Amino acid sequence: MSLISLAPAIPAQATAPALEFPVATPVSAASGSTATSSTATSSTATTSAAAVVITGAVTVTVTDRLTEADLVNWSRLVATSIGGDVAQLPEWARLRGTVGFGARYVLVHADGALLGGAQVLERRLPLLGRVGYVPYGPVVSRDLVDPSAVRTALADALVGLAHSGTRMLFVQPPSGGEAVSHELLARGFRTSDANIAPAQTLRLYLHHDLTELRAGLSKRLRTWTNRWESRGVTVRVGTEADVPVLAALVARSGEHQGFAAVTEDYLTALVRDLGPNAVFFIGELDGKPVAAALFTRFAESLKLRFAGMDRDDAVSRSNVPAAVQWFAIRWAKRAGLRWFDFGGISAESADALFAGQPRDALRGVDRFKASFGGEPHRSPQAVELIASPVLRAGYDLSRRWGFGRRAIELAKAVLRTGRLR
Repeated sequence: MSLISLAPAIPAQATAPALEFPVATPVSAASGSTATSSTATSSTATTSAAAVVITGAVTVTVTDRLTEADLVNWSRLVATSIGGDVAQLPEWARLRGTVGFGARYVLVHADGALLGGAQVLERRLPLLGRVGYVPYGPVVSRDLVDPSAVRTALADALVGLAHSGTRMLFVQPPSGGEAVSHELLARGFRTSDANIAPAQTLRLYLHHDLTELRAGLSKRLRTWTNRWESRGVTVRVGTEADVPVLAALVARSGEHQGFAAVTEDYLTALVRDLGPNAVFFIGELDGKPVAAALFTRFAESLKLRFAGMDRDDAVSRSNVPAAVQWFAIRWAKRAGLRWFDFGGISAESADALFAGQPRDALRGVDRFKASFGGEPHRSPQAVELIASPVLRAGYDLSRRWGFGRRAIELAKAVLRTGRLR
C-alpha cells in the first residue's frame, strides 16, 4: 500500500465511558461488597432539552460488581462526559485485570439517573497493601446544570475509599476536571507527581485542512512527506495477526530506552477488548515491518499509547517512525476526529513550550512529537491520598534517595506491566 493512500476501512466510533464522582459521606467499600449512601442534597434528575437539574436525593454506591445494565450505563456516561477517556471504560478495567488489577466503581445517582462516578483500578503490592488509581476520572455528566452536588459526593466517596482499605489512592482528573482536583485537595488529598497517567501532552487540532497540518510540520518532516514512498516506506493499518510484530517492536524500544515493555498477551488483549476503540499502524521499509504505533480512539480524539521501532540505522535514516505518525494523523482526520494526542510529554517540555520556547529546544522523543506541530495541553492537577501517616512518611522519604526512587520505579513497572523488567 502506498503511504499516500489511506486505509479504506475506518472503524465506526464506539461508545466509551467517562465519569465524575460526588460522595457526601465516607462510604464503606470492602472488596466484594456494595455500599450505598445518600447526601442531604436534593436530587430528582429532571431533563430539559440537554440540561439536567437535580431536585432529589443524591445517592452514592461503591461496588466491584456491576450488572450488564450498569456497565452499559457507565460506558454511556463516560462517552458523554467532559474529558472522557478509554481508561475509564469497563474494557480498560478488563485489560488491566490481565496484569493483576481489579476495578471498583463509585457511582452517583439522582432519581435513577447515573450522573457521575469513577472507575478505581486497584492492586495489592507487597509491603504496601492495596494501591488504587483513577486514570482520567472521576467523570461527571456534561448535561448537569449544576454538577457541584455530584462532585461533592464523588470527592467524599474517594476519601472514604482511602480510609477503608485502599492504602494509597492516586487520582488524575480528566480535562475539564479542575473542580474535582479542588474538591479533593480540600478534603485531605495533596498534589501528586506520581505520574499515574500523562498530565501533559501535545494535541494537534485536526479540523484544519491537510495543507495547514502539513505546514505545521518541521521543515525536515515536510520534505519527508514527499520522499517516503520513493524510499520504500509504506504504512498500513495493523490487524490482530500483526500484534506479535507490534509487541516485538515495542519491546525493542523498551530495551533501548530502559523501560519495562508490556507483553504480547497484553497488547493482544488490548486490541481484542477495545475493538474499534483501538487501532495500530505498521511502518514497513522495503516490505519489512520496522516501526509501529498503537492508539486508542475515544470521543473526538486519537491518542498514542505504545510505539516501537527497529533500531537498525536504515530505519532512522528513512524516518519510518515519523511516517507512521503522519499516516496516523491523516487517518484520524479522515475518520472525522477532532484531536490527535501524542500521548504525553515531560513536564519540563510542557513548561518550555508554554513559555514560548521553540520546539527544537526540546530533547529526545518530546522533540520528535513536537516536530509534527500541535499545542501543549495540561490536565488538571493530579492528587493523592495516603491515609497512614507512617506509610506516607516512608513514601516521601523514599523519594529523596536513590535506592528509594529505584524501588518506586520498580513498583510503577509492576503496576504498569504486571511484572518486573
